[in-house]
Amino acid sequence: MRKILYTAIVALLLIGCDDSNDSNIAEPTDVVSVSAESRLGGALVKWDIPEDADYTYLEIGYVKNGKQVIEHASKFTDTLLVEGLINKEDFSFTIKSVNETPNARTEGAILTSNSVTPIRRLPDITYYPEELEKLSITSDMIDTYTQENSEGPKANLVDGDINTYWHSAWSSGVAPLPHWIEINNTEVSNLGAIKYWLRQNNGDKGGRPTQWGLETSEDGVTWERVWESDDNLSVSDSSIEHSVTFDKNYSATNFRVLILKDGSGTYAHLGEISFYKMDSRIVDKELEAEEVYYSF
Repeated sequence: MRKILYTAIVALLLIGCDDSNDSNIAEPTDVVSVSAESRLGGALVKWDIPEDADYTYLEIGYVKNGKQVIEHASKFTDTLLVEGLINKEDFSFTIKSVNETPNARTEGAILTSNSVTPIRRLPDITYYPEELEKLSITSDMIDTYTQENSEGPKANLVDGDINTYWHSAWSSGVAPLPHWIEINNTEVSNLGAIKYWLRQNNGDKGGRPTQWGLETSEDGVTWERVWESDDNLSVSDSSIEHSVTFDKNYSATNFRVLILKDGSGTYAHLGEISFYKMDSRIVDKELEAEEVYYSF
C-alpha cells in the first residue's frame, strides 16, 4: 500500500515538473520571403522555411467579406492555396509562426504578403445535344475529298433525298482515309452536331463511316483538328438516321467533317448529311462565386 502511494506521489511531482517546463517554451522563428500569387478564384500564398525553423505551425490570416479568416499550415509546408475568393476584391495575407503546447503558446512576428487580385472565373457553357438548330448548307457551299466521277456527286449529300448518295473516288484518284466534307461559309458559324443517313439499298458496309472527326479553319488553308468521335460507330442499320454530337459548338468560317475510319480505308459513301448547332446556356461562374462569397 505504501509502495502504491509513493508511486502516485512521484507521478504527480513529475507531472508538475512537466507543466512547469511546458509553460516556458521558446519564441518561434519566423518564416521568410512571404508572397502571394493570383490563382483562378483564389490565391497561392508562399513562404520560405528558415534553416533553423522552430515552430509548431503557422497561422495564415486574410479578410473575406469583412470577416477575419485564419487557416493553419504545418511547419513542413511552404505554400497554402486559398480558394473561394472573388475577382472584385484584392487580398493580402498575414503569416505568423506559433509554438504551442497544451499549457503555453508563443507567437512570432506578423508578416504580410503583397496584395493580389484573384483571376476571374470563366463562364461555363452547357450544351444541349437534344436541342439542335439545323444549318442551311447548300451544295455550292461544300466540297468533298475525294469524289467519284462516274457516280454519287457531292450535291446528293444535301439534296434532302436519302435515296440518292455521294461516293468518294474508287475508279481513279483513289486516296486513303481520311476523306472529308468541307463546308465553306462567308462568315463565322457554329457547328456542334451532324446527322446522316447511310447509303440506301446497298449492302456494302465497307464505305460506311465508323469514326468521324472535325477540323476548323479561318482561311481554308490552315486547318486544326479539334475533335474526334468514338471509334467503331454502328454501321449495321441503314434504315435509321444516325447522329453524332461534338463536345461543344465550334466556331469558324470553314469546317471539314472528316471520315476518319470505315471498313474500306480507301473509299466512303453516304446517303445524306445535315449539320447543326447545339443550343447552349452560359452560366456566369464568377457571379455564382460572388453570391457564395457575400453570404459568408
